[in-house]
Amino acid sequence: MRPLSVQQSPLTAHPTPTLQPGVLLPKIACSSAREQTYALYLPANYTAAKRWPVVYVFSPDARGEVPAALARSAAEEFGYIIAASNNSRNGPWKPEGEAAQAVWNDTHDRLSIDDQRVYFAGFSGGARVAARLAQSCKCAQAVFLSGASFPNDAPPTSQDKFGIFLTVGFLDFNYPELVTLDSQLASLGTPHFLRRFDGSHQWPPAEIWREALAFAELLAMTNKHRQPDDAFAAAQLASFLATADKFAEGGDAYYSWQYLRATAEVFTGLTELAKLQSRIAALEKNPAVRAGQKREKEEIIEQRALEDAVYKIFGEVNSPNADRNEVVVETTQELMHLRDRATHEKNIEHRRVVERARRGVFAYFLESGEPLMDSSDPRLARIYLALAGEARPESPWPQVSLARCDLKMGRKKDAVRDLQRAVAAGLTASDLATLPSDYPELAAITGDAELQKLATAASAKAHAP
Repeated sequence: MRPLSVQQSPLTAHPTPTLQPGVLLPKIACSSAREQTYALYLPANYTAAKRWPVVYVFSPDARGEVPAALARSAAEEFGYIIAASNNSRNGPWKPEGEAAQAVWNDTHDRLSIDDQRVYFAGFSGGARVAARLAQSCKCAQAVFLSGASFPNDAPPTSQDKFGIFLTVGFLDFNYPELVTLDSQLASLGTPHFLRRFDGSHQWPPAEIWREALAFAELLAMTNKHRQPDDAFAAAQLASFLATADKFAEGGDAYYSWQYLRATAEVFTGLTELAKLQSRIAALEKNPAVRAGQKREKEEIIEQRALEDAVYKIFGEVNSPNADRNEVVVETTQELMHLRDRATHEKNIEHRRVVERARRGVFAYFLESGEPLMDSSDPRLARIYLALAGEARPESPWPQVSLARCDLKMGRKKDAVRDLQRAVAAGLTASDLATLPSDYPELAAITGDAELQKLATAASAKAHAP
């Protein structure tokens, strides 16, 4: 399947007054599909007299402005168009493909795009969309995958002819998935780069977008889609080495070694690497590097074991002879134990593992519970969502989902209490005001006077000096 039609855009296209270069535009409606919109950033020096590389970006939550804002500085520096769908969200493939096609068509109608320099990017479920698009359209030079790998039914193969820049936070529950993908891509000989960072399951920060677009520029040189530039390559190498130094300064020789090896792969043939190769060879003799490799493998096993302990208990919930209440109580106790470990573990590596496991079971319960709200067993949906809240009581979003579930069950007072708990967990007055646009059923309760009072007070407290 090829969801995107690849047509070279004419060089006669000019941005209309609404497409002002150098300004992040949060919502551009597609001309031929007005319900489809996207966030757009054009470099300040954009002109239709030349063709420009473009990154099509896909979020798990239909909020294109968020990644577009993070990518903006790098896009300006390297001269990239950013087009981030406001419709693409986690769910069935058909609407995802339609959102991608709509943004593709509209940008190609309006803008001067270099179809030899097309890139896809995505976070979480959006990363799987980006990978699927790249595999199916055969039009991408690279993909930027954040917090997730390829779709389960479409793993990477040697037939994939695009580079891959991976990012994952140290606290991301999908950390094992990205580390495993890094090894798979190495065995396939695919140009790739794994960038770890301090964070959780989230878009990478702006400075890592810079590394991703630098990776794209260097790959374009290697693939003869951009003129060689020795000065540019040398400057980027210095920047990458500075990042490796930060890992080393943080006391982790293994992460520094891994980053340097990935850097050497990217810069091969583009600049002098003798000193870099010597540095890598010296690190390989460091016992801390071998210990780090072993530790990471053990951490992946430990994380899965911690998650499986929760799933084993909860797995009885649908057993015909099981007492649901007892299963929920036992699962809750296991989640409380996991939370307690995450809070009190003093070893930073162990704490990361426990925290990733906690966030992993949180995602499992939340993502499993929400689709069940429209099933014949909404009470089961409520069990999943309540357990998500137990896994991460600091997150307001399970309570928002519980409010939706309670409304579907005709429990309006409970739904209001759910949102009150969401406010206590950090939901702001602004969040509350925008909820009905995403979940229309919540319009019936978001205007509750007591709830509004609580949200306003919480927001004022959060912004107090």
